[in-house]
Amino acid sequence: MNPSESTQDVHVPRILVVDDMPDNLFLMNGLFEDRYEVVQASSGKEALKVVMSSNPPDMVLLDIMMPDMDGYEVLRRIRQHTPTANIPVIFLTALASQQDERLGMDLGAVDYLTKPVDPELVVKRVEAHVRATAHARRVEALSEKLARHLAPESWEALFHGPELEGIQFEQKVQTVLYAEAGELRVWNDRERDSFTAEVEWLAMRYNGVVDRYIDGAAAVFFDEPGPCVRMAMDLQRSANDLHLRMGVHTGVCDIGTFRSDHQVGCTLIGHEIWLAAKVAATAATGSIAVSPETYALVKDDMHADNGGCLLMEEFHDSDLAQVCLTPAPAQGSAAMSTFAGLGQF
Repeated sequence: MNPSESTQDVHVPRILVVDDMPDNLFLMNGLFEDRYEVVQASSGKEALKVVMSSNPPDMVLLDIMMPDMDGYEVLRRIRQHTPTANIPVIFLTALASQQDERLGMDLGAVDYLTKPVDPELVVKRVEAHVRATAHARRVEALSEKLARHLAPESWEALFHGPELEGIQFEQKVQTVLYAEAGELRVWNDRERDSFTAEVEWLAMRYNGVVDRYIDGAAAVFFDEPGPCVRMAMDLQRSANDLHLRMGVHTGVCDIGTFRSDHQVGCTLIGHEIWLAAKVAATAATGSIAVSPETYALVKDDMHADNGGCLLMEEFHDSDLAQVCLTPAPAQGSAAMSTFAGLGQF
């Protein structure tokens, strides 16, 4: 099975529509239900409950004239609450005077649209703001990550200079290999250099992309799960003396590409690499933990491949890892099968 067939989907933005008129809620739901997850609120107080919840919206379409609390007050409270202060809010109202619009924009709205609405215009404006907001959030996450890895002058040039325009993001299903030293194991410089060189060589062999912006570990991401598992097996064998523990996880990843110091860089942002690290933390030293998402994609190949020797333990009480693979020590230079012996357990 190809990873693109995974049941995991790219994040769908969550749009909160706030209006005390049922017909207007119905209209907005019809415009956006095929594009976004639409949540409705018929009052300002109800809207604030949604915004302040553990699952806040990515954007708010907000009416102004409502009986219990007007839209201006709703926006004031959204902006005063730090966790919600940056949620984009678009006013969608019958108040059409320049004074009303100026007040709305001064309070921090990103746009101001008047009723009766032009459906095509509303859709275009909302889509533009959704794209801009998603890009800004990814740039912020990338900035925080690279601040630990780039020289200050390089970081400044990338995020506050013309190179900012060259930053690009892509969302796609990837399988991530995360490898780190086992507990109570500290590498010396020679071991660290040897490990890095081995990761680079195996990633090239298996068509993976090394994320060079990881603290204290190695991460490699792949379009296909099979090569990722095969690389993990070969790396565990070749670096047996380093007492590694690894995690393999498949999910929708945000991939950031940028240019710094005349070189192209590529790194993962978002929670999928964090999940791969958590999967790795469940593995014993010398083993590879495989998440349920990855195992669902490769289990048929793993069980069909009978060359070699492997210990394989299934977990029944973990949401993070489905199986833990322990390859036999390397004997000779070549793996004995396409899956390094998966299947004998």
